[in-house]
Amino acid sequence: MSDSTQSSFSFLSNWKFSLAVCVPCFAVGLGATYYFYSKSNGKKQLPHEPTIKHRDIEGNNVVQKPLESNGIDCNTVKIHKPTLTEQVEEFKKQGNAEFSKQNYDAAITFYTQALSMCPQSEKGLLSTVYQNRAAAYSKLNNNENCVADCDKALELVPSYKKALSRRARALTELGNFKLALEDITAVVMLDEFKNQSDIMFADSVIKSLGKKNLEEYTKHNVFNLPTKIFIENYMKSFSEDPFNDEFPQSLMKSEINTGLELALKCIKDKNYEKIEDACKEELKKTDNSLIRRTLALNLLATFSILRGNYVTGVEHLTTVIETPGVPNKLVINSLIKRSSVYHQQEQVEKSFEDLKRAESIDPNCSEVFHHRAQIYLLEMNSEKAVEEFKRAVELNPTFILSNVQCCYAQYLHAKHMSNVLDTEKFLNKLKGFVIKYPDYVESYTLYAQALTEKGAYEEADLLFKKVYEIYPENATLLVHRALVVLSWKSSINEAFTFLQQAIKVDPKCDYAYETLGTLYIQTGKLEEAVECLEKAVPLSKSEKELLHIFSLRDSARAQLAVVKRLGLTPQL
Repeated sequence: MSDSTQSSFSFLSNWKFSLAVCVPCFAVGLGATYYFYSKSNGKKQLPHEPTIKHRDIEGNNVVQKPLESNGIDCNTVKIHKPTLTEQVEEFKKQGNAEFSKQNYDAAITFYTQALSMCPQSEKGLLSTVYQNRAAAYSKLNNNENCVADCDKALELVPSYKKALSRRARALTELGNFKLALEDITAVVMLDEFKNQSDIMFADSVIKSLGKKNLEEYTKHNVFNLPTKIFIENYMKSFSEDPFNDEFPQSLMKSEINTGLELALKCIKDKNYEKIEDACKEELKKTDNSLIRRTLALNLLATFSILRGNYVTGVEHLTTVIETPGVPNKLVINSLIKRSSVYHQQEQVEKSFEDLKRAESIDPNCSEVFHHRAQIYLLEMNSEKAVEEFKRAVELNPTFILSNVQCCYAQYLHAKHMSNVLDTEKFLNKLKGFVIKYPDYVESYTLYAQALTEKGAYEEADLLFKKVYEIYPENATLLVHRALVVLSWKSSINEAFTFLQQAIKVDPKCDYAYETLGTLYIQTGKLEEAVECLEKAVPLSKSEKELLHIFSLRDSARAQLAVVKRLGLTPQL
């Protein structure tokens, strides 16, 4: 999506918007982006766990899959068993029996006796008994010993799925999410993505690891401001911006270049990095008026939020909202911005409460309906989105953004209702906006996204190409073209070209790095993926986006570790 699209939709995260507007995305989901691999020796299947040879009733050798009982393996390799091995098997059998009775301490005793007697040459048998004892330790919540026994089982049989899965779960309990993710990723890859419970567990581990990484990252780093295009279009998404009123505009013409005057001039000059310091300078004054102070607080909150510092942003906005005597327009603007933060933090009820409060202050404020419509659209409620957009357009028919997004919401709703005639009608209306507003990027991007969803890839690509010629500094338009050619031609090389060009145009385009990193994962270039996603980390605009980048990066890291550990190669 373009920066203009991101910012106009309450600066929510890339993946959430992709779901809302149906942008084609080849990232399967949070942490579920994998590439298929096979053993480098060319065999179709991997030895996932110890196998057992038995003689059937006719005396022929057969290979059977291991039998399972409550998470423990009952059989192991039995080729020309010596008497000692028979004794080991008997102790293992007794251990299994006690395990089945939930007598886990007794089971551990029998397994330990079996291990003390087992010949080192019997790797399959040793591995199985270690895994079984690990299962008993797991039942007793002794995760340290469980991990230790799984370690020994995997030293003997590195691709033992059951030991990998058990160690992953024990490591999760111990808080070692990084190694846990590697283990469960190995299980998922070895099982060829057939076990949904393992995939869901891998997803939960990725989320836990992401939260841990986020906590560590935010201790030592601050979020950067997004691109100038993003900020500019975000500011333009407020049709009744209090900073366009007479008083703030008069301050821009002042010869004073400190405090609020400087901050406002920085907005005009797009010198965004200096705004927060200028606002803080204003707030240090003891003789400033209520309007100056609350304008500075709102502006400081706005850029704190854009930087991803939600706690500070909400704190400043709340001060503005609760201060008596603040102009209604500034209070409404603060409520809308706080509502967007609450929605970003998935506090949907509080988000709608703020918008309802803003509406009660001024029932004819189009901005309230416009931003509530955007939230409904992000919540996949196209019917409500259409209602709110229509009201916004009715109250402010000259605001182009509301008109275009209203039409797009109507297109989505018609499509959702399988109304072919209305779908085509609103698609044609979107096309009309491109003709009517040829210099307005939003009309191009939303129409192109609708065409992409329809499968009209060539026409969509031409639109993105045309709007990029108008706005050559907007790198995300090149990302759109990369996604289109992937859906249209399955052309990985063309997609790579567009993405690399996007990064040259705007080295701060996190969306380009994210998409390129995901494409590297899909093509099995895991080292390149990790490197690319690392570059996206400091460019993320919010905690949610950062968690998403961490999930992709950690998924790639885990796969790379598994590939090296088990000697896997890409499956052609």
